[in-house]
Amino acid sequence: MQFIQMIIRVINRIGIWLDRLRSQPLRWALKDCGRNVVLKRGIKITHPASVSVGDNSYLSEFCWISMLSVNRQNNSPDVALKPTVVIGDNCYIGRFAMFACMDEIRLGNDVMISDRVYIGDCNHGYSNRELPIKDQYMFSPGPVSIGDGSWLGINVAVMPNVSIGKGCVIGANSVVTRDVPDYHIAAGAPARVIKAVDERGGIKPQ
Repeated sequence: MQFIQMIIRVINRIGIWLDRLRSQPLRWALKDCGRNVVLKRGIKITHPASVSVGDNSYLSEFCWISMLSVNRQNNSPDVALKPTVVIGDNCYIGRFAMFACMDEIRLGNDVMISDRVYIGDCNHGYSNRELPIKDQYMFSPGPVSIGDGSWLGINVAVMPNVSIGKGCVIGANSVVTRDVPDYHIAAGAPARVIKAVDERGGIKPQ
């Protein structure tokens, strides 16, 4: 049994080494890439020069970080943008997670993002009735931030102009449309705060 476990550990280490070798071009393209970062297969990052990833962070398979560097609308001038995504130290980003950024998305340290989470700071414009929505400028109501040590459950959507505090838990399938204060649990669509974490590490109803 110990021999089998040793073989499994060796195989896992080889897999991590191969992932780092395969992802090296993407690492070089990032604005900042910390130590011991793991970038798994199938990751797509548009405009990686605007993305920073901290030490020991892990991006799982098929994550997509979509950066809008030029805002376009039919028969209108292009607008240059400077989007920024910052992922702190010791973060975990689950499989098929998607970030959509034209302003700023910032994750603190030790943030855990489950599979299929969407985080976006922008929306499609729809004010011009003469144009299809897909052909209109996009706009950002405001940046998104997620505090140190927070956890977003599976299928969560975080909408623009939202700040999630430190040590928060966002329940599965929630849609976060407004701020969540430090050390609180929120759930629902739209999400609402349902519990607070007390100083002893337990939870208490709101």
